[in-house]
Amino acid sequence: MGISFMGKYLILNKRTLSWLASKTMTSRDLYRKALATWILSPFQNLSCFVDIAGNKNLCGPPLSPCSSDSGSSPDLPSSPTEKNKNQSFFIIAIVLIVIGIILMIISLVVCILHTRRRKSLSAYPSAGQDRTEKYNYDQSTDKDKAADSVTSYTSRRGAVPDQNKLLFLQDDIQRFDLQDLLRASAEVLGSGSFGSSYKTGINSGQMLVVKRYKHMNNVGRDEFHEHMRRLGRLKHPNLLPIVAYYYRREEKLLIAEFMPNRSLASHLHANHSVDQPGLDWPTRLKIIQGVAKGLGYLFNELTTLTIPHGHLKSSNVVLDESFEPLLTDYALRPVMNSEQSHNLMISYKSPEYSLKGHLTKKTDVWCLGVLILELLTGRFPENYLSQGYDANMSLVTWVSNMVKEKKTGDVFDKEMTGKKNCKAEMLNLLKIGLSCCEEDEERRMEMRDAVEKIERLKEGEFDNDFASTTHNVFASRLIDDDDFGFAMNR
Repeated sequence: MGISFMGKYLILNKRTLSWLASKTMTSRDLYRKALATWILSPFQNLSCFVDIAGNKNLCGPPLSPCSSDSGSSPDLPSSPTEKNKNQSFFIIAIVLIVIGIILMIISLVVCILHTRRRKSLSAYPSAGQDRTEKYNYDQSTDKDKAADSVTSYTSRRGAVPDQNKLLFLQDDIQRFDLQDLLRASAEVLGSGSFGSSYKTGINSGQMLVVKRYKHMNNVGRDEFHEHMRRLGRLKHPNLLPIVAYYYRREEKLLIAEFMPNRSLASHLHANHSVDQPGLDWPTRLKIIQGVAKGLGYLFNELTTLTIPHGHLKSSNVVLDESFEPLLTDYALRPVMNSEQSHNLMISYKSPEYSLKGHLTKKTDVWCLGVLILELLTGRFPENYLSQGYDANMSLVTWVSNMVKEKKTGDVFDKEMTGKKNCKAEMLNLLKIGLSCCEEDEERRMEMRDAVEKIERLKEGEFDNDFASTTHNVFASRLIDDDDFGFAMNR
């Protein structure tokens, strides 16, 4: 039968322990001694002498704490092993908590980045890397292009955010929403410096052109909206109005009506045939006169802009069903990114910017002059394919040299028909073009003068005062009949 103790025991001192070690006691002696001498003083190492199994009521260090009178004796200090175990447990717990927090932060960051990436990806086809615009105006290849659905691009590139919507600038067009535009089939018209153009038809039967611009993402929302409203107020027969637009920081969409005869560039530089002849002279004269009227209107309405158009070229002149010209991509310099503007816009290829680093009101005049020479010669301005101004690649230089060498007859487009009895107005327009392309902008013709002279061009009328009013050495040269040596009976 074992000995059972209950109650709290006290730690014995060294003297008591020494006495106990010198005695040989039976369990009965130990029982009597404990009752007589230290009935309330159990000792720490009692387990060396007594089997404490079954003594459930023992308490105090190193056993469990007593329920009462816990302050009567000091607790024994924990052993080093127990302390190490406790410290290890807390360290492991802290490390696991820190690792968990880090993993949660990483997961949150990954989710945010993934969401932003999906938003930044366009729902429309990418125009690829920025590159100098390539010109391929073979209309037969355009017909072979299969119609594609914008919705297919949406599935590949991510969904279009629905927090934005189309904003309309014109009241005389049937309303449609962004989803109508996305569901419609789209034909790629071209991929240029600033982005891509698509022909699309919506359910109402309207044929539209959607231009996606990639280099307007440094413009604030309010600034962009205000500039679009300003452009929406422009009304002129020779301006293609922006009917609606879509704003997102990463890209902008400008929507206009589709013109059935496409761009002037497609007619000047396409492969011509009997079924698809080049433009005749009366049509070319009509086009350049309409372009001049449109530019004159922009100069009158946008007086605060240094370059009211800024990107005038043959591919930005579209033709309606009666070959009336309409200007596009006008007045976009204020909302374009500065770096891309300097590298891609036609105005920044002018001699004054390349030589002096600035633009003036006469920069658009230089662009008009180059367009005139392109229309007369049928030759593409190769300097537009290079960055900056290169006189060696300039169409102006070539025309000037041909006039200087008495080869004016070789300047005009050989595929241009309807030249009979039109010598005077063709020569006059050539002189206007050269005067607009004067390298020194101080000597260059003013826009209002150029517009006035172009509008006055009529068959059989020759402006005798023109040579005396221009300062361009080649434009003021008297071109006689011998210089005009191409066939006039076409």
